[in-house]
Amino acid sequence: MNPRLDPAERDALARLVPPPPERELSADRHRVLKEAFMHEINPSPAASPARPSPRPRRLLAWLAPPVAATALAAVLVATIGLPGGDPERGTPANQYVTVLQGEAAGVAPLMEQIALVAAAKPAAPVADGSFVYVRSRVAWLVFPEDGDDGPKEAGVNRQVLDEVHDREMWLPRAGGDALIRERGETFKGQGAPPNNRYANLPTDPEALLRHVYAVVEPQDQPRDYAAFDFIGEALRESLLPPAVNAALYRAAAKIPGAVLVPESVDAAGRTGVAVGRTDEFGTRTEWIFDRTSFEYLGERSYLVRDNQTGKAGMLTATTAVLNRAVVDKAGNRPA
Repeated sequence: MNPRLDPAERDALARLVPPPPERELSADRHRVLKEAFMHEINPSPAASPARPSPRPRRLLAWLAPPVAATALAAVLVATIGLPGGDPERGTPANQYVTVLQGEAAGVAPLMEQIALVAAAKPAAPVADGSFVYVRSRVAWLVFPEDGDDGPKEAGVNRQVLDEVHDREMWLPRAGGDALIRERGETFKGQGAPPNNRYANLPTDPEALLRHVYAVVEPQDQPRDYAAFDFIGEALRESLLPPAVNAALYRAAAKIPGAVLVPESVDAAGRTGVAVGRTDEFGTRTEWIFDRTSFEYLGERSYLVRDNQTGKAGMLTATTAVLNRAVVDKAGNRPA
């Protein structure tokens, strides 16, 4: 039932709401909107510069075998992309996720809670000559034609998410090659950052963030996303002093564009809350944390909007960290 308001009630309500500042669009604003609309319905390739193809998530030599060469605040949930696969690209439906809207205001409180928990953990010293062992479940976006020697280009060649599989990594403390065991193969992770690259970071969040920005400045990624990516690498495969770990979380909260995502799932199927950031091509990378213990669980990346790689919701990477420890020799597993 919707009773009508009498004129006196309507006038009283109207006085509570300020009138809009401008009832008509300015001529300039109208022209801009009209041009944008006309471009959307009738794009002209010749009239606009070509946009570069979206890059797949950086996959360094040490990340994969040589042959193959992411309830502290109320959050509005909005499904914007979904479940069917992308038949044109051969992407099955189970490689798609629901895209949830994030909230920037929730990041700092969550990161502070996670930092407090991280700072209270006992230290696990990494002695000279020892190795950091990390066991994970992982899958990244790959080109099915990787068996060929020809070049691959995102947006041109078909890409699909690899099967989730086990990965073990032994990182040296300060230098030398890492050792990686993946898909039944054991190989050297040439170029893998030693554990000290991250373990020796400043423990003051402001100083740490300045250091990170200085390190990523020469890269071709936008500065803030590159900083977020650097911290994500430190969280994914390293073993850090508690004070450094806490500083990383507090520094991450200061990076513009980070949002709290109410639900995310790691490569082991564990559900948690996440902090994510979207790059210029529409790929969101999320760090996933247990809702109760605030432990780091893993990472996932996916498209939040359609682009040349695929449709909104398409997974491009998923990881789950299952164990971290210090061992005395590469190849040895913790007891």
